[in-house]
Amino acid sequence: MVLGGGGSPTPKAEIIVQLGFVAAVLAWTWWAGRSASVPRPLLFFGAALVALPLIQLLPLPPVIWQALPGRELQLANLALVGAEDSWRPLSISPSLTLAGLLALIPAVGTMWAVSTLGHRDRRFLLLTIGLIALAGAGLGALQLAGGPEAFRLYEKSHRGWLTAFHANRNAAVDVLLIGSLAFAAWYAGDRKRAQDRRRAPLVLAALVVLLFAILLTGSRAGIALLLVAIGFGWLILFRTEVGRRTKQLLYGFTAIALGLLAIPFLLGSNPQLARVAERFDATGDARFPLWQDTVTAIQSFGWAGSGIGTFTEAFLPHESMEYLGPASPNRAHNDYLEFLLEAGMLAPLLIVLGAVVLFLMAQRAWKLSPHDNVLQLFAMGGLAIVALHSIVDYPLRNMAIACLAAAMAGLLTPSAGGSKGRKGRDG
Repeated sequence: MVLGGGGSPTPKAEIIVQLGFVAAVLAWTWWAGRSASVPRPLLFFGAALVALPLIQLLPLPPVIWQALPGRELQLANLALVGAEDSWRPLSISPSLTLAGLLALIPAVGTMWAVSTLGHRDRRFLLLTIGLIALAGAGLGALQLAGGPEAFRLYEKSHRGWLTAFHANRNAAVDVLLIGSLAFAAWYAGDRKRAQDRRRAPLVLAALVVLLFAILLTGSRAGIALLLVAIGFGWLILFRTEVGRRTKQLLYGFTAIALGLLAIPFLLGSNPQLARVAERFDATGDARFPLWQDTVTAIQSFGWAGSGIGTFTEAFLPHESMEYLGPASPNRAHNDYLEFLLEAGMLAPLLIVLGAVVLFLMAQRAWKLSPHDNVLQLFAMGGLAIVALHSIVDYPLRNMAIACLAAAMAGLLTPSAGGSKGRKGRDG
């Protein structure tokens, strides 16, 4: 969550995360791997995700890859150097697909590892997510106070906005939203803590700080998704028995959140808030022509796809001349369209498979681990935020968000030991 927010333009940071994951896997295998048991449906789903880029990297004879849709330009380029009859993989850029595979493995491993945790460890995970999100909000305050170049972790970053540990404000806002849900679930997950009057104001203060940070990212989708976070926050807090004071604080928090949504429009004289309000004018949004050209590229590559991580190479030949600009698009700003371009017919199959697996696992966990229901609501809310934001952005292309989403998927499983395990672990 700290080093995985740079995206593909900063491969050095991603390599650190990947190497760190290798070390974590070795430690986990030695410490818990022997006794840990990953639920079989989740095991198969993760294996299917990893298998996709591996299949796309398998060398194919010329008679097969040349017959794939969308390979005309690749064939013409290879013919210039006399390599048109060489064996080639399905991916039009094997190096980028390999990079996509290496970035995918930590997320899948995180999903599997979290699914083996017990109740106490899952609650500690929530607290960790919330605290890192809060630390990101603190870093974001320093970024805004220090100027456009202050405290930016990455060379390519959204200047003038709160980005926390990320290069992209849209990724930052996802972490802040999910962090607010994590605090709510952590607080509500312990009856003693939920009834403690001294802790409720602290949690409320953390939520208010995260709310201000969400607003200062300037992310339109993220600010709109605040309503989703509030809805799941209500479900989480009212799933447990909370006192009247806590309910009053929740009402106050909701009022503050709704008031914050209106501040940029009411106080337009403030330059920073005025910029936030101006961003909600989507009449000139470049996403619409970008989506049109992406659909054209999808039609060209058809059922085969172009290979995981190859969006830029597959998209640029199909970019409309009237929409050319100084900046070259590196993403489709719609993860579903981008996945369809890169994976072809396997994209909808994997999306449906993942939805079915997570739904069935969540349904089972809800019955077998009722003491973890607030944790499961947190995971549902967080995944809903990521899924909805993926319509207009690409949160899962960010390693920090991908691993965070994977952790939430792992929480949609019965905790280790079930309801009996809680007494043993908490006692």
